[in-house]
Amino acid sequence: MASTGAISPSSSRRGGNGLRDVAHHERYYLVGGDLFVLVSRTSIDGVMFKIHSYFFKRESRSFFDDAPPPTPSSSATEVDDRGTCEDRAIQILDVTVQEFEQFLWVFYNPLYSVYDADITAFFSILKLAHRWDFPVVKDFAIRELRRREDEVPLVRRIRLYQEYDAPAEFLVPLYAELCAREWSPTDNEVEELGYEQMYYVMKARETLRSTGGISPLPSGMTQLETFSTIENVFGLPRYTTEHEPEINDVNLPAGEI
Repeated sequence: MASTGAISPSSSRRGGNGLRDVAHHERYYLVGGDLFVLVSRTSIDGVMFKIHSYFFKRESRSFFDDAPPPTPSSSATEVDDRGTCEDRAIQILDVTVQEFEQFLWVFYNPLYSVYDADITAFFSILKLAHRWDFPVVKDFAIRELRRREDEVPLVRRIRLYQEYDAPAEFLVPLYAELCAREWSPTDNEVEELGYEQMYYVMKARETLRSTGGISPLPSGMTQLETFSTIENVFGLPRYTTEHEPEINDVNLPAGEI
C-alpha cells in the first residue's frame, strides 16, 4: 500500500480553493488521470490527486453528489467541469489523505487480486465505500473484515457493522459471542457500544442463563445454539451458514474493479 501522505516535494505550489499550498500526491497524481481531487490537510494546504474518473463514474452512486456544491455564481459549464482540472478540483474537506490513499489502493493495487494490507486500512475503505455508495467495494471490505475478524476487537466489529450498514444478520454471531462468554462486557466495551445496545446484551445474557449472572452457558449449550435468542432479543434476521465468509473469495471480482 502507498505510504501515508506521500507527496512530491517538487510539486508544491500556491493553490486555489482557498488554500495557500497544494502538493501533488507522489503516487496518485497519475499520467492519464482525468479527475482532480484535492484533499485538505490543514486550513492552508492540501494534496492534489489526479486519478481516473472511470472508477468513480462506473459504480459510485453519490461521489459527485457528495462533492461540495458550486458557488451560486457558477455557470452550468463550471458545474459540469468540476474535477476536470486543478483549478476546478473536487475538494474533500473531511477525509484524510491517508483515508483517501487507502480507498484508492483498492483500484490501483499493483498486486492484481492480492489485497494484503493492515486491517485498519479496511476501516477507511468501508467508511468511504459506504459514504460514496460503492456497493462492490463495500461488500469487499466487509468480506475482508469478516475473514480477518480475529484481528479486530469484538465490540469494534459490532460498531463498524452498525455504523456502515452491513447486513444486519452479520451481527448475530458477534452478539452471540459477546453474550456467550463467561465475563460481562468491560467498561470500555459498554462505553463504545452504548447503553441502549448494552441493555439488550444484558437481557440476552440473562435469557441464556437461568440465574441471570455471569456464569458460563448452561451445560451442553453451544454458542451456535444461542443464535435464536440473539435474533429474538435484538430483532435481527435469521443467520444461516450461507452467511459465513468464504475464505477463498475475498478479492474483488475480476473485471469489476
